[in-house]
Parts: sequence; structure tokens; C-alpha cells
Amino acid sequence: MVWWIFLMVIVTCLSYLADYGLLAFMKEWRVPLLNASLLSVLLLLCLIGLLSRMMLMTKKGEKEALREKVKQLEKELSDLKG
Repeated sequence: MVWWIFLMVIVTCLSYLADYGLLAFMKEWRVPLLNASLLSVLLLLCLIGLLSRMMLMTKKGEKEALREKVKQLEKELSDLKG
């Protein structure tokens, strides 16, 4: 997750420098089908990767919480039976 954020910072800084005019050659690079700058597409892809990773980790966290709840309920059930 940290690597995604690090990559986002780098791409955002490059995009800012290109918009500011320091990296004028990067402003000319375009993605043919989207008619967008390459940095904008890279930024979009990084965000999609970050969001998908966050959603995956959220689902994983929910499963872990449910497993803990099941263990707790099984322990309570065994205490009531025993």
C-alpha cells in the first residue's frame, strides 16, 4: 500500500512540473485513444490500483472480524454445554 502512495506522489509531482512548464516535453506526450496526457492516464491507473487494493483489504478485514466472532461464539457455546 505504501508503494502505491509513493508512486502516486511521484506521478503527481511529475504532472505538476509538466503543468508548470518545467517538463514541457512531457506535456506533448498523448495517449492516442483517450486524447489525454500520459501523466493523467498514469495517475488514473495508480488511483484505480490504490482503490482496488483498499477494497480488497477491507473485504479481508471483514472476514477476519467474522472469524474472530465465530471463534468467540463457539467458545461461549462450548462453555454453556460444558
